[in-house]
Amino acid sequence: MKRYKLWTQFSDKFASRMHAMEARIGRIEKLERPILERRKMDLALNGWRGSNQVLELDNVKKVFAHTSLNAQDRIILNNINFLVRHGERVGLIGANGAGKSVLLRLVLGKEQPTNGEIKIGPSVKVGYYAQEHETLDFNQTLIDAVRLAGNMSEANAVSFLIRYLFTYQQATQRIGSLSGGERSRLQLALLVLSGANFLLLDEPTNNLDIASAEVLENALNDFNGTVLVISHDRYFLDRTVNRIFALENATVTEYVGGYSDYAARAQVPVNGQKTG
Repeated sequence: MKRYKLWTQFSDKFASRMHAMEARIGRIEKLERPILERRKMDLALNGWRGSNQVLELDNVKKVFAHTSLNAQDRIILNNINFLVRHGERVGLIGANGAGKSVLLRLVLGKEQPTNGEIKIGPSVKVGYYAQEHETLDFNQTLIDAVRLAGNMSEANAVSFLIRYLFTYQQATQRIGSLSGGERSRLQLALLVLSGANFLLLDEPTNNLDIASAEVLENALNDFNGTVLVISHDRYFLDRTVNRIFALENATVTEYVGGYSDYAARAQVPVNGQKTG
């Protein structure tokens, strides 16, 4: 385009060609812009206020007994104490195998602590996003999953799924046929229908594209509830959380702020290991 503009100084033919090209580009931009905008999820997490004390861990210990006679039992969590209040966004970080997912399973009641007590506040409804999508029924169709979760008609289920970038054809398919990113979007859709005010999220951005991850960030920032999220995505943590729980050597250390605040206080190298 710059070259054409230079040539117009010497030729009327090039001037008319440049104007035609500018008009064509303008028409293309008008067509492409709404298409790009439509490709963002319409995600709104409608939380609500329950009790002020949402989650409390009191001297929680988790030990995995070793099957070998000569091997020692493995202590995953050792005397963990913390309190999460309404409205807080907590990022749970730590090396792979540190016990982050175990802690979430304890909160969900899927496992029991060896010692200690886990308390969920009254009027608190938990919603869970599973990293491996194990909460989804892969033999179910998308429409059936949404109809069951939201108690809605087929037409309303299809309209709801369109907001999460699914076509009608995809809505009629089995969940097992979806890609990782599509399963992630479906999990977020079902999380909305759950009506939860306390979200437990295990690596929610792993399979999302950049646009969908940004939509999730904005939705969490607008969420009138409480969030506990496992993530290795430092940018995501900086955008969404106001407390960091660092899990290391079976204990939790608390930091105020996002990942960058944690890194500065804990003197974590900029190019250090992943936190997830």
